[in-house]
Amino acid sequence: MKLFILPILFCLVVTGCFKPANPEGRVDVSGTLTLNGQAITDGAWSIFLKSDENHDDGGGGPVYEGKFYLTGRNAPKPGKYRVCLTGTRYIDEKTGEAVSARTNPEDIVTLKMLPDEFFKDSKIEFDVVEKKKNVFNCNIETNFKPVKITGNTRK
Repeated sequence: MKLFILPILFCLVVTGCFKPANPEGRVDVSGTLTLNGQAITDGAWSIFLKSDENHDDGGGGPVYEGKFYLTGRNAPKPGKYRVCLTGTRYIDEKTGEAVSARTNPEDIVTLKMLPDEFFKDSKIEFDVVEKKKNVFNCNIETNFKPVKITGNTRK
């Protein structure tokens, strides 16, 4: 019986089963993002956690249907972060509706949905705590009117 257990233990050690779950010390963060109380259901939205305090790149990732999950290398280390947000939507310029499979690619327009203050100068903060469930739910309140983005220049 002992001879049977030794190969199993060896395999567990070699495959990393005894390694810490996250050797870099990153902590999962999840949550929701809404805009003026409404669920975000289309477009390309991203959330980034930036830290001036511990010089960590933080973490970041996409927001899909109003939800995000920052895990693994995309998760931040424990600490205080500024929450930086970006959001764009794609519409059919002729109809003003969301892009569909029938939209002519030449008619697709990209709209910037948030002012730069939500990314460059964000005042939104979140503390990431080790060994705690880190859930960040945020409602963005703004009266910003979407702006058409052309090429690399924002109008």
